[in-house]
Amino acid sequence: MPVASHPFWTDYISAFGAAVGIVVAAAAFVVASRSARDAHSSAESSERTARASTATLQAANEQLALARREHERLEAERMRQPEVRAIELSGIDPRPGEETPPGVSRIGFTNSGDRGLRDAVLTILFDRGSAAVLTDRWGNPASDQSRDDTRERWPGVDGVPLAFDYFARHVSVPVGVSRLHYVCIPRAGRFPIRVKLFHAALPGDGPWADRWIEVDDQGNTTILDVSEESSRGAYEGRQTDFDGGGAT
Repeated sequence: MPVASHPFWTDYISAFGAAVGIVVAAAAFVVASRSARDAHSSAESSERTARASTATLQAANEQLALARREHERLEAERMRQPEVRAIELSGIDPRPGEETPPGVSRIGFTNSGDRGLRDAVLTILFDRGSAAVLTDRWGNPASDQSRDDTRERWPGVDGVPLAFDYFARHVSVPVGVSRLHYVCIPRAGRFPIRVKLFHAALPGDGPWADRWIEVDDQGNTTILDVSEESSRGAYEGRQTDFDGGGAT
């Protein structure tokens, strides 16, 4: 029987089909590879996004915690206040071997609060006839003797307000620190003196002290309190600021 020397057409079809299958398989491999790479890239991107979200959340929580601590600190700072409970007037206690400076009295106060007292105003009112001057502890006059005048009511005195001269000085007092000021009255007699410390952070805008200073012929001073029993009628002067006046 003779054998065919040329392939049948079915062989061509089979070969073509095989070639197409190879191409399709190759294309599928390429698509699958790309899909796998895309999936891997997407997974990495998702993981990076997740890590970034976690880091962002952690940073936000840390920022919130910082903001809360700062708010608490500011609130605690706002609640802190200076405190000056009283103004004390007294004579000078001489040290061993020291003579008491004649006519000199001491004015002292302490900031016992938990915040510094800044830019308060200390005023020292005194009778014009006293010729009072500001000094140091040893009675040496201070360099600044600038003063003004005012009219204010005095406890136990009826009628029109009295005329006073006064010194006004800006003072700052850190927490737990005391301030001392000295005034000298070089004349003998009994003279009223009023000391005020003004600051909006202090209760009632600040403490007062009304006293009589008695100076004898030797310059020895005695501080006399002005009690409520010595006041006749309402004490209007405590509720008002200076009534005005000009420089002297």
